[in-house]
Amino acid sequence: MGICLLLISFACIFAIFFLRSSEAGVYTNLRRSFVLSLIANASIVFVFNEIASFFNAINATSALVFWVFEAIGLLGLVYYLHRSGKIDLGRLGALKGAFSLRGFGTTHRVIIAFVALLYMLPLLFLAIYAAPNNFDSHMYHLNRILIWIYNGNLDHFPTMHLQQLYLNVFAEYLVLDTVLLTGSDQFSGLIQFGAFIGSICGIGLIAKKFGLSKDGQLLTSICFLTLPIGIFESTSTQVDLCACFFFIAFIYFGFELLEKKSPLALLAMMQSLAFGGFSKYTILIFAIPFAIYFGVRILLQYRLAYAMKVLAVALALMAVTFSPFFYRNYSLFGHVMSPLRNTPFASEELPANKHSVLFTLSNVIKNAGLNIGLPVTSFNRALDDKIRSFHETIGVAIDDPDLSIDPFSVKYSVHEDMIPNTIHFWLIVGAGFLLLFAPVKKDVKWFWTCSALGFLLFCTLMKFQLWSTRTQMPLFAMGSVLIACVYSIQLRWKGVYLIAPLLLLSLPFVYGNPSKELVSINFVTRKALGHIPIAICESSAQTGKIYEKYLSEYYEFPGKDNCHPLKKWPDYVERRKVFGLLEQAGYYDNDRTSNILSMNRDRAYFLSNPDNYLSFRELAPHIPADRSVGVMFRRNVGYYYFWSATDNKVARPGQMDYIRYMKELSPLKNAQKKFCYEYILSDDPTLIDSFIPQGNIARIYSSEALHLVELKKTSCEKYPF
Repeated sequence: MGICLLLISFACIFAIFFLRSSEAGVYTNLRRSFVLSLIANASIVFVFNEIASFFNAINATSALVFWVFEAIGLLGLVYYLHRSGKIDLGRLGALKGAFSLRGFGTTHRVIIAFVALLYMLPLLFLAIYAAPNNFDSHMYHLNRILIWIYNGNLDHFPTMHLQQLYLNVFAEYLVLDTVLLTGSDQFSGLIQFGAFIGSICGIGLIAKKFGLSKDGQLLTSICFLTLPIGIFESTSTQVDLCACFFFIAFIYFGFELLEKKSPLALLAMMQSLAFGGFSKYTILIFAIPFAIYFGVRILLQYRLAYAMKVLAVALALMAVTFSPFFYRNYSLFGHVMSPLRNTPFASEELPANKHSVLFTLSNVIKNAGLNIGLPVTSFNRALDDKIRSFHETIGVAIDDPDLSIDPFSVKYSVHEDMIPNTIHFWLIVGAGFLLLFAPVKKDVKWFWTCSALGFLLFCTLMKFQLWSTRTQMPLFAMGSVLIACVYSIQLRWKGVYLIAPLLLLSLPFVYGNPSKELVSINFVTRKALGHIPIAICESSAQTGKIYEKYLSEYYEFPGKDNCHPLKKWPDYVERRKVFGLLEQAGYYDNDRTSNILSMNRDRAYFLSNPDNYLSFRELAPHIPADRSVGVMFRRNVGYYYFWSATDNKVARPGQMDYIRYMKELSPLKNAQKKFCYEYILSDDPTLIDSFIPQGNIARIYSSEALHLVELKKTSCEKYPF
């Protein structure tokens, strides 16, 4: 299997770092070598992808040849280093003692075994088994990978969805190679899962730098392990956890560099910063205070000459990492990062448009508000009202479009993109207060000052968005260290007193992610709590009639935009009754059978787009094997889940590609790439009438929201508009 080549590469690099390290502690060496191996392997992926792209050779064959030679080369290097006496393979025997948890007490062994069996193994299973179905992944993360493979390069391409072009791409570079080597997305989730493990290792290493014992380091790691958004992201094909890993590595190697000059620590530190920013720009915002702190410390400790060397390495690695991508952006948009305003390419504006102390305070409160919701609607409404009242007091519009993209609300949404980290948030707030009185090293206080300043900068520079709990992950990563430092040094309690409740309270998130449930825990939990929707939305007129028949006593019919709000909030007994009526009306049919073990992979791809699954299911039988489909959408969306459902059914699926795109993208060389198709998938029949000659339409298959056009003869036309 192709994935084995990546694993062999990683194992060889790990062995070299582990055996050449001067670290005395086996657990420290194990974690440090794992983090270094992830960074090194990522660097190799970057080099291959960019070189292959230059020669238009991004394909399965080039990837297989490269990784075969790379694996053989690394195996040869390990053998050479062993024979020359530079490493001793016998030292790998120390790993046996590490995996048997030698040196840990009984309590710690029980905790680690519990985590391995009930957290790590299920999450690893989900990362491999579950179909990638994250909404953003389908819209642009995975969709861009498909088109890169079609085109054979990483260049920009004609599309209906500009986010597939200009948003950071490094996490997708990593996923790309798993797809090339395996021919499917089966192992794409391993990238974020690997970043999850790397983050846990890195967080524990930072705690060790601050003098925490094994108990404190374990508590630090468990705090991050149990972060709800981290659990959800660890099995997804999103990018935030990958970016957070590189941020953590940047911090760790920064502190390592302050202990002693080390070329390896310097390279790892700066490459991590570059890859972190290349995965998600917000990482650079969180890193600014730390970069200043490390810069000042390095200047004071090692003087100007070495500080200039550090700066030169940082700039060089940034330039190498970003230059190819920035060149592609600048060539198309006239700007290195994103399309400019008042141009045909103008897209979403993520940076805040105005700044002041009050505006920053507003966004701090709103971003904090994302992590204070509970699964109790009345409680959330009360908090929402208080936050709105506060904004009225300070004279800032809570939903000012210059400061916010999404309308603010306090809610508890068990969603892969926006689940709150409520418990961890309050633990960080409490630890931050106690830190003022804790007898800890100055480094710890400076560390948390930089972390808090990074969050303030984030709230100052970026608009508020409802899904920002995942963008805030660097804050919660550093907060895990803060919690453990204060808990271990100030309170001096045993870690198990906090570890046990964190593990038990976060365990449902491992098994109950709505996008990939192992058990239908979401349905069971909501039923027990009497948690009913504040509005029900119909997917069709027929569904609306069924809802009205059962629920007109409690919901307003007709509603606005096919959504029917609750007339008034009932008490618990009445909510249980409403829940039963919703069951009878079929509102929870998908939730009851939502676990991935009881559904086929086709449906699993559509869990973020259930309505599209019903539509596409009617059309899929009409697409023969190995037939190419032109995508003609009016909306700015991706089509990965449509392609995935087809790919899952046939041995050699045909290609899908946009045949309708913005005319301003016509100069791109990939716009002229020949793409011949026999079918057209469209979300609007008027597009078909506008662009396809009637004499070339054999038949049209229609469902609720999608249309499939079969052509009389193959067409190679594209339609810029």
